[in-house]
Amino acid sequence: MNSVLFVDDEPLIVDNLFHFLAGIEEMDLLLWKAYSALEAIDIMQNNRIDILFTDVRMPGMSGLELIGHVRKHWPRCKVVFLSGYSDYEYLQTALRHDAFDYLLKPVDNLTIVDVLRRVISEFESEIQTLDVITRAEQQLRRALNLLQNEFLDGLLKGGPLPTADIRIQVRDLEIPLDPNHSVILLIGRVDRWPTHQHKRDKLLLQYAIGNIVEEYVNDKCRFVSHSDERYVVWLFQTHYESAGQGEEVRDMAKFQWYLNELLEKIQQTIRQYLHLPVSFVLSKPDVSWQQIPHTYGIMCELMQRGIGLDEQIIMIEQADDMLAQFPEKELAPQDVQRHMSRLANLLETDDKATFQDELMRFFRSMQQSVFLDYAFQLEIYSRISTMFLSFMNGRKMTAALGGQIDLDDLTHYRKHVNWSALEEYFLNLSTLIFSYADTERKDQKKEIVYKVDAYIVNSLNRNISLTELAKQVHLSPYYLSRLYHMEKGVSLFESIKELKLSRAKELLLREGYKVQDVAIELGFDNVPYFTRFFKKHIGITPMDYKQSNKV
Repeated sequence: MNSVLFVDDEPLIVDNLFHFLAGIEEMDLLLWKAYSALEAIDIMQNNRIDILFTDVRMPGMSGLELIGHVRKHWPRCKVVFLSGYSDYEYLQTALRHDAFDYLLKPVDNLTIVDVLRRVISEFESEIQTLDVITRAEQQLRRALNLLQNEFLDGLLKGGPLPTADIRIQVRDLEIPLDPNHSVILLIGRVDRWPTHQHKRDKLLLQYAIGNIVEEYVNDKCRFVSHSDERYVVWLFQTHYESAGQGEEVRDMAKFQWYLNELLEKIQQTIRQYLHLPVSFVLSKPDVSWQQIPHTYGIMCELMQRGIGLDEQIIMIEQADDMLAQFPEKELAPQDVQRHMSRLANLLETDDKATFQDELMRFFRSMQQSVFLDYAFQLEIYSRISTMFLSFMNGRKMTAALGGQIDLDDLTHYRKHVNWSALEEYFLNLSTLIFSYADTERKDQKKEIVYKVDAYIVNSLNRNISLTELAKQVHLSPYYLSRLYHMEKGVSLFESIKELKLSRAKELLLREGYKVQDVAIELGFDNVPYFTRFFKKHIGITPMDYKQSNKV
């Protein structure tokens, strides 16, 4: 979704462009309008702007001055000047400001659409020139800094480290962050890997994801990243060399908002060029180094409990099953670790069929082993039980499932007659877990759609933006748009349109209500636009509808 802002001191020009483009849903635009440069600055300070159409000459501040403000907030924004002045001087100034195009008014709507398509095409070309896969290949070939990776892994997953130790490690490992200042955490997860994906390919794609994220934020901050089997994690700090304590806090809060605004574009780019669905969780803007392990744990839990639009599937590397070829060979600890790693990932991503198949393969391999002593049996049992308990507690489903299956069997190994009985118990428990998670996910999505519909109904007297609706349910506009369409089978804009039409019909039949009154109550700028809207979708004008339904 591309965010487009129109600025002109002539409201008629702005309104006509705004309403025309609002009807072209296939372009997937988020539209804004302003009647002055100052009003435009207020919009771009609080919302991402990808494309700016602005008049050159306006009272107070010109479009040429306005471009400096948009470059400050959104350096990747493409600018198109609209002007009634064909002077060579204005054209030269526009080109010096790196304008995408310079159009002479009056401009017809089809020309605007053509410019928009060329801007969007250039956005795509710019991303392609990043050549993220090539850069990732080069990065993969370079030697990894193992000590830095080990430090970050311990920092995220261990207990809080002494401040003095953190300072020494950050300095000695040349980590480009300052341990005396707070950080922002961002974690990303690939929701669904392509099938038969090898570990090297996954690592390559993780580097590519990192390159895309870093390309978007590189000029705004300093950062370090860390990857493991499940997540990619970034730690960010702003450039604060000359900032005081109060300024630093404000800068971090502003940068956290900036990151949040960019995540939708980052997701779109990753899906377009890497063909991977990726989820993100962003931390608060003032995480101290001592708080990093705790904050990271909470963010991982949020990721696990997040609302999934797709089946969140992670396919991990399939190794040869050596026990199937050599049944007399002892089951090695690394084999158990491999199976447990697969099971934990599949359980987290709600892949019931693959999880249960992997669980049965795991039990087959244990039953084939000759040298499986009692202590090792207890270890395996404890690890599987702990995996289930940790997952259920993290999803807060333990109490609900306790009424359907005896959870004491997770802590009393001797209650199970043999490994076949234990396998059956774990399979039954996994079935209950996946069923509960599926119901919970569906209920969450229905609740969100219900809240959005209620807000629309209570706001029919004005124009509601997708951004405004997304803020009501704390989701990104793009994510909400997809979720709503999947749940109801129609787009948000179609739903708003139908509700407005239904309300319009009701009001037109009320005694004493004029067409002008209905237009105002439904948030239309003027009666002619309301009349065109009504006739386009109903087939007759509001006045004809009113007359034809008179008793």
